[in-house]
Amino acid sequence: MRVRSAADCGTALEFLGEAQLRADEGRGPAVSAVLLDVEGAGVGAASFRELLQQEFPSLSLLAVPSERAGPEDVGLLVGAVEEQLREREGLSSDTQAAGYETPLHGYKFEDLNSRSPAMLDLFRVIPRFAQTDSPVLIVGETGTGKELVAAAIHRQSRRAQGEFFTVNCGALTESLLESELFGHEQGAFTGAVRTKQGYFELASGGTLFLDELGTISPAMQVKLLRVLQQMEIRRVGGAETKKVDVRIVAATNASLEDAVAEGTFREDLYYRLNVVQLSIPPLRERSEDVPLLAEVFRAKFAASFARADVTGFEGRAIARLKEYGWPGNVRELENVVERAMILTRGPELTEDDLPERLKRGEARRTTVPSFDLDEPLVAVVSRVQTAVEREYLRRLLRRYKGHLGRAAEHAGINRRTLYSKMQAHSLRRDDFR
Repeated sequence: MRVRSAADCGTALEFLGEAQLRADEGRGPAVSAVLLDVEGAGVGAASFRELLQQEFPSLSLLAVPSERAGPEDVGLLVGAVEEQLREREGLSSDTQAAGYETPLHGYKFEDLNSRSPAMLDLFRVIPRFAQTDSPVLIVGETGTGKELVAAAIHRQSRRAQGEFFTVNCGALTESLLESELFGHEQGAFTGAVRTKQGYFELASGGTLFLDELGTISPAMQVKLLRVLQQMEIRRVGGAETKKVDVRIVAATNASLEDAVAEGTFREDLYYRLNVVQLSIPPLRERSEDVPLLAEVFRAKFAASFARADVTGFEGRAIARLKEYGWPGNVRELENVVERAMILTRGPELTEDDLPERLKRGEARRTTVPSFDLDEPLVAVVSRVQTAVEREYLRRLLRRYKGHLGRAAEHAGINRRTLYSKMQAHSLRRDDFR
């Protein structure tokens, strides 16, 4: 076994990339194992290990403290690596024989899947916010998965054993919404033949998710403010107040800040709800998630439609999915994959299985990334620069089909810098081959 050393993680990445390229072109052997000095790594060992696992999934990784990484112990360490490789090869054979599948590349948190740095930041903060009973305001376009985030907050909270209810405020008239939320007494109005508990009572001890909150009337805003302030409700047609114990998670696809400025949404209610704000970026700002989510939905519908014969996507189909602007976000992507699963006749979903709007190659919508006016200008500018850089790298890697040497040369940067930027934007070479 040949051994090479690298002074820092950037040098190691550059060497591994070149070695992998030589192996792909048949000009040399692939690297089989990496020995990581966890104390002397130039970047965080955990982050470096994560990057290695993403970019080189076949590598065997060993982590040792600095005192064991000296030249005098190289023979012992090489022996340990060889022994672990033999063990892993045996394990790999066993798992393949048992029919296990390699998990999807990316991160899964509750029912959410992503490779996007913005979404991964969201995954990290949800458990912290979930441990309080403070209201949460989720902001994002229609179809981005606001209800999934709300459900994740509930399951991560101390209220996880309680009920989780969803009410779409925009789908109900004012009178019906009041009855659904607060309940009503028998005879309170025509058709009220019996007393009914509302969702504030039913969700007591749990979580109530109020979707499309920006659509509620001024009168309903006053009643909701009372619940948040005093945690008590009065049923429609009733005189008695009832205490409730419910955590409120609200969501909106509109700017409540603008509504407050226009006088259509109460400022005091906005601040009561906006204790914690979570922003979900639209799918067009996290294009690296499109192949991952498409595969998640393919697997879902393959199971529900009994189509185990459909095992993946044709390359051109994936290219079309990544080029599209997704105005309907994740929900639209799910619908497109469901339609394709119904139409397909072969083992792969092809370009012909996609709707005409995708096959025509409609241009990706050019938009300014979402931002909060309360943010300083430097933060907003930084986000725009990040979005542009991510899109540039995505197009560059697609043009050169994942060939990192050519992509780095075109961009006027070295391979080490390209690796670093790919890691920052959760871009994987294999997605562009």
